[in-house]
Amino acid sequence: MIRHKFYPTAVLSTALTLVLPVDSSQAATSLDRVNVTANRMARTIDETLAAVTVITREDIQNSQAKDITQLLDGTQGVTMSSNGGLGKATGIRLRGTDSKHVLVLIDGVRIGSATLGTTAFQDIPLAQIERIEIVRGPRSQLYGADAVGGVIQIFTRKAKAGEGISAEAEYGSHNTRRLALGVAGGRERVDYSLRVADLRSDGFSALKNNNPDEDGYNNRSISGHLGYRLSDEMKLSITALRAAGENEYDSAWGPTDLYETDFLQQAVSGRLEYAPGEIWDITLSAGESRDETTNFTNSSFDSTFNTKRRQLSWQNDIALSDESILTLGFDFLRDQVEGTSSYSVNQRDNRALFAQYQTMLGLNDFVIGLRHDDNESFGDHNTGNIAWGRALTENLRLVASYGTGFRAPTFNDLYYQDPWGSSGNPNLTPEESESLELSLRGRQAWGEWNVNLFRTDIEGLIDWVEIAPFTYQPQNVDQARIDGLEAGVSTELAGWHLGANLTLLDPRNRTTGKLLTDRSERTLRFDIDRALGNTEVGATLQARSHNFSNATNTLGTAGFATLDLRVARHLSPEWTLRGQIRNLFDRDYETVRTYNTGGRELFVSVHYQPK
Repeated sequence: MIRHKFYPTAVLSTALTLVLPVDSSQAATSLDRVNVTANRMARTIDETLAAVTVITREDIQNSQAKDITQLLDGTQGVTMSSNGGLGKATGIRLRGTDSKHVLVLIDGVRIGSATLGTTAFQDIPLAQIERIEIVRGPRSQLYGADAVGGVIQIFTRKAKAGEGISAEAEYGSHNTRRLALGVAGGRERVDYSLRVADLRSDGFSALKNNNPDEDGYNNRSISGHLGYRLSDEMKLSITALRAAGENEYDSAWGPTDLYETDFLQQAVSGRLEYAPGEIWDITLSAGESRDETTNFTNSSFDSTFNTKRRQLSWQNDIALSDESILTLGFDFLRDQVEGTSSYSVNQRDNRALFAQYQTMLGLNDFVIGLRHDDNESFGDHNTGNIAWGRALTENLRLVASYGTGFRAPTFNDLYYQDPWGSSGNPNLTPEESESLELSLRGRQAWGEWNVNLFRTDIEGLIDWVEIAPFTYQPQNVDQARIDGLEAGVSTELAGWHLGANLTLLDPRNRTTGKLLTDRSERTLRFDIDRALGNTEVGATLQARSHNFSNATNTLGTAGFATLDLRVARHLSPEWTLRGQIRNLFDRDYETVRTYNTGGRELFVSVHYQPK
């Protein structure tokens, strides 16, 4: 591994502030948390010029969230929405961009539907997740297409020292049941883990003014990891995650019909790390992901859509000096789709070269990144990023950055055909973005804070346009500008750990002057937690303003605020009993227009984790 003095802690004690979405008791050590997504290498938060949030396994457990939607909603720059509860289609807005503008990785493997262009967050089980890293702002210079709003990387659970068998059981509202069992361990050169989980819920009616039946959800998942250190300089690791199940949902097309989807989400990856010398690290990785859905109406087969993504990566990190690192790499990605819909092209390859230079000059830090993508569907594309950070004082830091990004047209955008005449457009070009950001970050004895100002311009937004009566085709027709402010603070007051995140947005379609759909201009999250001996108590307040659900801004959803309470009792070093009340005041609200939310909910769980 590289050994050098790059970004010494003494200079960067005031670096990027992480305001935790949950368990703000970790605020004192947040700057020491490691992330690998922002720079494609392991760096502590204070060595990263990007805006980063890291959510640990401890955060996940303390939050008592049921799915990723509940976990991430309200973290800095993030809003989540659901079409009706557990397992229902989930949308994400990262700094006001669209769900298609967020790149999602599992253990370094790109996942998601190549036909829809989105990721089924609702089907990725929290029981299998060790850590989530959120990088806000464009990262196309390192990852290529789709990282316009940012990157979310999910890491599956690995072995830890002293681990053995662990188990969890939970029961709650809507007859929700969850069981999880894991085993992990290791020896001198080998570490391993294997975990299985089962989540079932009867659910509730997803869509208002529709068939008032319960829309249930089942998710059965398994994950595994095997690591073997071949020598002091070389390690090989393999990870896998598979989640499959059934989801019942409602549709406005058939108010009395019964709809169901069988789904599969899978990611498998292998990684070889080799350090031939103290100044050079080599990483070779390969992986495959699958996104598969089979749809039924009234128990009769309707359609199927399957995406397979295979990728290879070769990365070299070279320490040019004690203060500088050069990263050079090559990526290969192959997307394949198949199903009941006919595509004139069902496979495309993407090859890319990327480079990144990181250095420190006195009190100044610089990162410069460039990438060239060659895609057989839409040709060549170049992206870049430059960031500068300066320690103004020992406890105050200024960061400025500029970056470009792009979103690739999906297979639906390019090649979809339906029997009524609508079709894709093979002449589409990628959407392109430019982003500017200015951040001020501080760390004082009382806590940490940050303020981020940003602007993102997106050109050539792809929209399906009516070209004849009831006939549609996608075109590069719109432009968007998103201005925003993020502010966060974490502190301790009279034994209470406090964390707050505020996001203000002005997300507009520059062609029409209207607000972009499904974006709230104001969101707030406030967390408060305290340990009282063997008992921990906490609460989360979330609020967001209204938003519009159509392009003309005539239909929308009202703003709302909810309050959640949680408690945990440590019965012994290994056993913990947890309980939660969600939406304490039973507010009737919507995150997506006309779709129901769960009302007041109660959950109780017991956890066994060897120490």
